[in-house]
Amino acid sequence: MTGKTHWGLGVMSGVAVAGLDSVHGDAVATVLTVVVATLASILPDIDDEGSVVNKFLFQGVRKSWRSFALAFVGVAIMLFSLFYQAPLWVLLAGLFALSVAFVPHRSFTHSLLALAAVAGITYLASPVLVPAMVAGYASHLLADSLTPAGVPLLWPLSVRIGFGRIGLHFPTGGWGDRVLGRLSLWMASLMCVWFLFDGLFVEGTWAMSWIESVLSYF
Repeated sequence: MTGKTHWGLGVMSGVAVAGLDSVHGDAVATVLTVVVATLASILPDIDDEGSVVNKFLFQGVRKSWRSFALAFVGVAIMLFSLFYQAPLWVLLAGLFALSVAFVPHRSFTHSLLALAAVAGITYLASPVLVPAMVAGYASHLLADSLTPAGVPLLWPLSVRIGFGRIGLHFPTGGWGDRVLGRLSLWMASLMCVWFLFDGLFVEGTWAMSWIESVLSYF
């Protein structure tokens, strides 16, 4: 799937998590949840030098040098963690960046093992962000399982898992890919509208607080 589709799925995943976790009454918590899920949805492609996430992280760096840049960032984070006694999750985040810098595309980062590693690091950093991180990352794996090549969910086993065996697959960049991305954004928008009206008159929510502050002037 293309980066745009993964991004759309990430936004939808974040909005869904915000609703299920009942944080959609808090504007800050909702935005943070959506941002984390969206970033997580493009994270698995960090093993691809030409991916959206690498373009975002290393703007201005030549494509052929982005893996070295990622490895450098990983080492820098690890050294910072060791010398300044940063929390354990910082060290593990650096180790993860270093580990995936030179792996083949759609290998380790597209596995359940990588999902567990990212979830564990996120838990150490902030447990409340784990659902958003897992939902966003899992949306990427699920989307790529719809491509003809499938994904190595059970890595390091070489077997690839996908929906192609039952005749359900969409080539990257094809019509199915584009439709999935657009539907995801439409669903996210509809859920946001529902959240707005659902929390509009609930006491204690940001919307109700705003209405009360406006009415206080009259």
